[in-house]
Amino acid sequence: MPSLAEKLIKQGEKMGEEKGKIEGKQELLIKSLRRKFNITPKEEKTIRSVTDEVKLDAAAEAVLDAKSKDEVLKLLGQ
Repeated sequence: MPSLAEKLIKQGEKMGEEKGKIEGKQELLIKSLRRKFNITPKEEKTIRSVTDEVKLDAAAEAVLDAKSKDEVLKLLGQ
């Protein structure tokens, strides 16, 4: 039976993995938008504030066909 400390460590590891996954998606979206549309530091900060994976995934896909960065940023609900 795992101790409380072991449970907390596991929980912390899981949270760390989730945070890393979100940060990776944010970074990919920022790089894609920067390359295609040249985003501002404020827009980059907005992207980094989004932690909803579904929104980040939808925005990352939208970059491919988007005519403007606003089309993509709208998907983030910001």
